[in-house]
Amino acid sequence: MRRRWSTAWLWGLVPVGVVLLASTGLRSPIAVVAPLVSDISSDLGLDAPTAALLTSIPVLCFGLLTPAASWLLGRVGINHGMLYCLGGIVLGSLIRSFAGMAGLLAGTVLIGASLAIGNIAVPMLIGRQFRHRAALLMSAYTASVNIMVTFVTATAVPIATVVGWRWSAAWVGVAIGVIAFAVWIAVYPPGVRGASAAVRRRAGLTEPTPSLDGPGTVASAPRAIGRWRFVWLLQVAFAGHTISYFSMTAWLPLALADLQGLGAAGAGVASSVFQAAGILGPFLVPVLAGPLRWSPPRMLAVISAGWLLLPVGLLVAPGWWFVWSAVGGLAQGAFFTALFVSVVLRSRDVDENRRITTRVQVAGYTAAAAGPVLAGLIYEHTSGWTLPFAFVVAVLAVGSIAAVASASDVSQPAEAVAPGAGVG
Repeated sequence: MRRRWSTAWLWGLVPVGVVLLASTGLRSPIAVVAPLVSDISSDLGLDAPTAALLTSIPVLCFGLLTPAASWLLGRVGINHGMLYCLGGIVLGSLIRSFAGMAGLLAGTVLIGASLAIGNIAVPMLIGRQFRHRAALLMSAYTASVNIMVTFVTATAVPIATVVGWRWSAAWVGVAIGVIAFAVWIAVYPPGVRGASAAVRRRAGLTEPTPSLDGPGTVASAPRAIGRWRFVWLLQVAFAGHTISYFSMTAWLPLALADLQGLGAAGAGVASSVFQAAGILGPFLVPVLAGPLRWSPPRMLAVISAGWLLLPVGLLVAPGWWFVWSAVGGLAQGAFFTALFVSVVLRSRDVDENRRITTRVQVAGYTAAAAGPVLAGLIYEHTSGWTLPFAFVVAVLAVGSIAAVASASDVSQPAEAVAPGAGVG
């Protein structure tokens, strides 16, 4: 009976840990800045492009530091790597809020570096343990991110009116990061000493083998994924998505305040519709691919059209912002999920998953770091939202075309000439 309970405990905690971990901090420490940007700028004397750096720096870290995060995970494993991720989020959140102007930037960099580890580790964990339920688990991961982002976006300004912007910006990473750390410790082997080694291996809680595969599997010969057309298309698709997502996340509250005459708190709540709709969006993927049996190209074409409705709708009929935000939020959540489900399903082992995910995220997040800054510069020099939204439409259209093409691609990479570590 005790062994049966141990097995149930482990198999139950791992997926719960993944979902709770994702909801705690993998986007909310960035998203909380947007509703508070006026308070932060007023207090520290920031102009619009500098304020946009608070969103862009973490995204740039995702791009530039993802290879280092991938290397770290290859050396210490997923389980230890996530502890570094969560500890960095907590420390970075405190430094960003309470260490002055230098701390604002240094803490933002530390948060970005920590999130870069989590961005790679979660898809690896899903591929290692839940490949047969990749669409469902990836959907739960994406939805939980959007739940927390929605919550912090809607509550950031009300909390700031009571305790100030510093605590409002810090509590997300600190309080919830500590909870996530505790959950991960419970999932990690020291928290399950009573379970047998065999049960722990079946639950995937042991550290991965050097190839990062699950226990009992043999690593496939490395493939030259750097020359794989599928991976290049994913890089373009993800870049278009992330540029658009972070641009809209950073500037939608201010845009709604300008276009609809909303106050800061009202604009924050209104813009949270975009994030709230993203909670349900990821679950469109298993529904469309499962019961409805839509082909991947058809599914991504429809999802992309819905994503494009947000910036196009705000250009054409901004009074309908609620509809555009809801449809765009649904679609952006589904878009992200569909792309990374394809990575899980087309990777032959967890190490190849790591290499492909690294390449896609390096390209996507490096490009995305420019999004909020460029949109802010365009807004500042044109004093309107027509050109910033047109910019989002253009990059999202390119990413959508690449996404549909990646779903239609049937190519396979050649075997690598010489096996080696790295991103392939």
